[in-house]
Amino acid sequence: MRLTLPILLLLLLAPRVDAQDVDVSPIPIASPGGLDSLEVHAGRTVHAVVLPTGLVTKDYVILREIHTRPGQPFDPETLRDDVQRLENLSIFAEVTVAVRPDSTDGVGVAFGFREMPRIVPMLAFRYTEEDGFSIGPGVSSLNFGGRAVALSGRAYFGAADQYWARATWPWISGNHVSFEAYAGRLVRFDKRNDFQEESDEVYARTGKYLGDHGRLSGRAWFLQMHSDEDGITLSPDNMDQLFGLYVTAGLDTRDSWRVPRSGWQNEIELGKVGGFLPGEGDFESLVLDVRRWLPTGRTMKLQLSGLLSMQSGTVGVDVPLYMRYQIGGANSVRGYPVQGPAEALAGKNQLLGTAEHSFTLRPIRRYDVFGWSFSVGLDAVALADAGLAWNNDAEFALDRVRTGFGGGLRLLVPGSEMLRFEVAWNGHNDEIQVQFHFASGSKAAAQRSRNR
Repeated sequence: MRLTLPILLLLLLAPRVDAQDVDVSPIPIASPGGLDSLEVHAGRTVHAVVLPTGLVTKDYVILREIHTRPGQPFDPETLRDDVQRLENLSIFAEVTVAVRPDSTDGVGVAFGFREMPRIVPMLAFRYTEEDGFSIGPGVSSLNFGGRAVALSGRAYFGAADQYWARATWPWISGNHVSFEAYAGRLVRFDKRNDFQEESDEVYARTGKYLGDHGRLSGRAWFLQMHSDEDGITLSPDNMDQLFGLYVTAGLDTRDSWRVPRSGWQNEIELGKVGGFLPGEGDFESLVLDVRRWLPTGRTMKLQLSGLLSMQSGTVGVDVPLYMRYQIGGANSVRGYPVQGPAEALAGKNQLLGTAEHSFTLRPIRRYDVFGWSFSVGLDAVALADAGLAWNNDAEFALDRVRTGFGGGLRLLVPGSEMLRFEVAWNGHNDEIQVQFHFASGSKAAAQRSRNR
């Protein structure tokens, strides 16, 4: 996980450009219920959609997210979706909107924005339960060229040394034709597999939307792994090179990317490593990722998620040892520690299920402190996990399933999505064990990573 909260406050320090020529108070996106007051204007003709001047962000980047059009009847629900899509861009610290009736019984719709800085140096922290803490410099540009292009780079030193750079262009043309590229190097002691790792990873991904909610992408991936111990890599010289190709199809109906309360986020990924591709390894992979959000009250919601990850072949022959999955840790089955190489609950396949019921203690809202503007929120959560890892059919057994239960707090922050402070316990073999977990980002997303 990456912790940049102290410096992320700087991301939100930017001059505000408000909606122009309006005679009602702007309604923050953080209070979508405020849009209910606009029902009185429903059905009136929209005569103008106004953007402020002086923005770094290109007008077309904003306008393509806005479905409220001049000449069409005004629909408060469409406007709510508009501001939500603008928030999903993750380039604005605040989005406001206001509606002004005019003399012809129509309305004008005006937007206002607080932009984040284009280039931000930072001091970043990295932490995983497996690796511990690392710290180092970083730089990010969340809105390069005013086109919502994100460029970032980090260098971490400490328990694990890591260097990486990433570029993401989420909408190049067409229906969200996108591109992402990543390159990174990691030097650490792999606690799960008991060896000193030096790895280099590179991938490039391109994708597009299918309609409003469908997703399709393809990814080319390369991993070079060096071990200081014999028997870890497939190659006898302790150096593996893996090449993979992946295709992913998905469905995304979330009502919000940052704080979803309803909808689905599902993906199925098929991959091939080795075989007709160069390098070591020869296996196919399947990932099925299902996530569902259900509102259970005005300030409560339930998230259900399931992850199935499978790989063909035999560990140590076709599949490298370091590509196994192991149960335990903040991003697996909570209530168990990160497992070492002697742990029996490891395998080339995994099945994880999670239920999280959260209650809003403090809704996301904007705060101004000594000229800094930032938006944070706070949730409490009750959680339950279940999962197992296996290599063959005989190991896919009920007695290998592990469960964990607990609760915690979620600090909802920009950039990392959330910081999680959790306590969980397991009752395996009638001996309750308690674990404290600290992580960033959602568990459902982090559990897909090789290094989690």
